Amino acid sequence: MSRILSATNATEADKPAIIAVVMADLDFVSGMVRVHDGSGTLISGGNTYLGAGQFAGVDIIDENIDIVARGLKLTLSGVDSSLVSVTMTEVYQNRDVTLYLGFVDSSTGALIDTPEIIWEGRMNQMMMKINNGTAVIELTCEHRLRREPRIARYTDEDQQVAFPGDQFFNLMYAIPGFTGKWGARDTGFGGGGMGPAPSPEPWESRFNPK
Repeated sequence: MSRILSATNATEADKPAIIAVVMADLDFVSGMVRVHDGSGTLISGGNTYLGAGQFAGVDIIDENIDIVARGLKLTLSGVDSSLVSVTMTEVYQNRDVTLYLGFVDSSTGALIDTPEIIWEGRMNQMMMKINNGTAVIELTCEHRLRREPRIARYTDEDQQVAFPGDQFFNLMYAIPGFTGKWGARDTGFGGGGMGPAPSPEPWESRFNPK
């Protein structure tokens, strides 16, 4: 079974010769940057993606049977050194990154169908190398599963995220150290124990019941 959702894209991928492009959405604070690793411009969903051609690079996305949140590295070379200061002041950490796989019609140069999402994550660290007046920018990204574990706890904080205003867990903090009455004995909860153990009954009462 094909992993591509679009039947049109799946048909194109099965051809012996194709033109595939990797497209990227980079959500910088100064504005969204949309590029692809081909040439020219591509239009998808009303958005324009600029081609970086041979100056753009994307790490191969490893696949295996293990559930591992693998990161990747995006590279842009041939950048004029005058733009380095702009890059250094850009706010990018923990911002969204989305990669798409698209297929281009060889006769029209347009996308055949809506590109498929192949990777989602967050920007992590940017590094620059300058040589002979040009710079190479490397941007490492973390997979979204590494930063956003799908877990929840029985706390008031988590409950407020899911159901704002609900007070079901607002007294959870008072449970550790609680002491109450259970019949004639005290009982308590210490976060993992069963409360104080009852005092042993005198041995005489075992043989001389009242």
